Amino acid sequence: MQHTTKAQTRARVVLAAVIAAAALWIGMAFVPAVLWAGVLAIGVEPLRVWLIARLPRPTLVAALLTLGVLLIVLIPLSIAISQAVVEAQSVAGWIADARLHGVPLPDWVARLPWGRDQVTAWWSLHLATPEAAAAEFGKLDHSLWRSHSGALTHTLIRRVVVFGFTLVVLFFLLRDRDNIVRQLERGATRAFGDAGDRLGRQIFAAVRGAVDGMVLLGLAQGILMSILFVIGGVPHPILLGLFSGFASIIPFGLAVVLVLALLLLLAKGAVMAAIVVGAIGYALNFVIDHFLRPSLIGGTTRLPFVWVLIGILGGVETIGLLGLFVGPAVMAALVLLWREWVAEGDIGGAEAGHTAELRP
Repeated sequence: MQHTTKAQTRARVVLAAVIAAAALWIGMAFVPAVLWAGVLAIGVEPLRVWLIARLPRPTLVAALLTLGVLLIVLIPLSIAISQAVVEAQSVAGWIADARLHGVPLPDWVARLPWGRDQVTAWWSLHLATPEAAAAEFGKLDHSLWRSHSGALTHTLIRRVVVFGFTLVVLFFLLRDRDNIVRQLERGATRAFGDAGDRLGRQIFAAVRGAVDGMVLLGLAQGILMSILFVIGGVPHPILLGLFSGFASIIPFGLAVVLVLALLLLLAKGAVMAAIVVGAIGYALNFVIDHFLRPSLIGGTTRLPFVWVLIGILGGVETIGLLGLFVGPAVMAALVLLWREWVAEGDIGGAEAGHTAELRP
């Protein structure tokens, strides 16, 4: 058997690092797609296990789950786009009418508890007459939209390509899941020993907790908010409930949808309904964001609430929506390393003290 020298070992490490860096540089644009595919694969793992037990064909199960993810994204997006087109046509007609006849003062302004005179004065100055309304809406510079249309189209095409690549990677991750996990466990154990296996399990648990805490609770919030909007008489309750489900995944995102719902109620003159919907909606959001979501994300990894919050907010600030899942995983790994470091220090100190006691 040929003996490997230290120089050869160092050369192999350097070569591996250079190849890995080159591969990362070449595929940098698709790193988010790979990470998203990993998050989705971890999130649907319980469903995959359930399907494999009843349909022991990994390729078919992977295809079904990938198709399910595609439909979950496309169906709400199609509904939102169709509703947006209808609303855009309605808004365009309203603006055209406002340019010709002005916008009369709404009835709800007279029922405002405060600021009635200020709103009336502003409305009379900017919207009440056709000339004022035409001047106000004329500030919407259509050339600005045209100048950004190219960048918007490029961004949209890029996101579609990345999403398609995510689905491809997800299919192979689900189909070859057992082999991939086995290789990752062997690689982590060989590189870091038992700590590598524990670290991998901690990251897996953190991502699972983030998926449960963000996606499942977001879905529950969307359903609850839809029911609340229907009872409260908010216009377009289903569409706003759908937006609530997506917005609740982002920290403090649901507050924006609630403000929109309250404005729509105030525009109808339903002041009491706006107060009730706002109070119940914000109370529900407070309980879920401050109690249920941190317990789901940090419960499986014993991650303190502060670190959960830092992971979520810092992840979103750094890498966008993907940071909702990657951020808590990174913080969970960091906390695990710290706990093991402190535990080893305590063990080393205890052994040193015990040895000192045995010395004459």
